Amino acid sequence: MVHSYRAHSGQVTCVASCPSKETVFLSSSEDGRLLLWDTRNPKPASRIDTSSFSDLITSVTWHPEESDTFAFGDEIGTVSIFNLKNPKSILRAAVHSRSVTGLAFSKHSSPLLASISEDCSVAVVDSSLSEIFRDRSHRDFVKGLSWSPLNPENLTTVGWDHQVIHHTLKRKETTKPETNCVSD
Repeated sequence: MVHSYRAHSGQVTCVASCPSKETVFLSSSEDGRLLLWDTRNPKPASRIDTSSFSDLITSVTWHPEESDTFAFGDEIGTVSIFNLKNPKSILRAAVHSRSVTGLAFSKHSSPLLASISEDCSVAVVDSSLSEIFRDRSHRDFVKGLSWSPLNPENLTTVGWDHQVIHHTLKRKETTKPETNCVSD
């Protein structure tokens, strides 16, 4: 069975399913809206107002253990953590200098959050969005990331530079200068 839902007026940029509620998911679009969906409701989509603190949202992910918490990244490199029960307590940080292309919470060491970007970097932040790891080994846009299911310190990323890179987290590590990245 296939269900189709329409509430965006622009191209949909990302989607994330709530890990503990099968009928709940988030979507964002080039229309500038972030929608919270609950397919049990007659009108399943409700808007989360991010207009005052975010540009176009490019990536979204749910916290693996807190069903009311999710993170999103935007086109100017800002990463935000949002709690549905307390929307005014949003945390924001300029983690990247260009568009965020992906986000993933670690399931082992929550609340670590990894982010990747068109600035060719990989960053890992803690629950207060303080950076604990950064790597600039990619030479082009970083487009995919995955935490190891067995080792909580291992993160794998892929990029348009044809590389697959395994990162081992060491607090506040920085490698290679940003000049290896694609030029602006």
